[in-house]
Amino acid sequence: MVKKAKNREATSHSKESQLIMGNGPKQKKPGSRSKLKKYKRACLTKHRAKDLDQIQDDIAKAKETGTDLSTMPFDDELPGGGQFYCFETNKHFTDNKALSDHKKTREYKRRVKQLKE
Repeated sequence: MVKKAKNREATSHSKESQLIMGNGPKQKKPGSRSKLKKYKRACLTKHRAKDLDQIQDDIAKAKETGTDLSTMPFDDELPGGGQFYCFETNKHFTDNKALSDHKKTREYKRRVKQLKE
């Protein structure tokens, strides 16, 4: 009987050590992080905003031709039908409230300041 008690203690001790020790955190495979960088870079370049000189050229052309920058032709594929467009940041918005909220942001104000320079 004494031998059985020792065996029970030994087995219970090994179970406790299994619970305490664990396998540790799983490691990522070697190339997984580089794949993320490539994907992120591709997305950033695909959705890249216009440069400042391109926006300044568009504004200059609009002034030469005398067209109004706020009016845009209707387009079903653009958000809000393309009617709510911010020329400074080159973004389309769904409604007038979203556009007015955007014009209060830090991003918009910085872009306007950069365009004035």
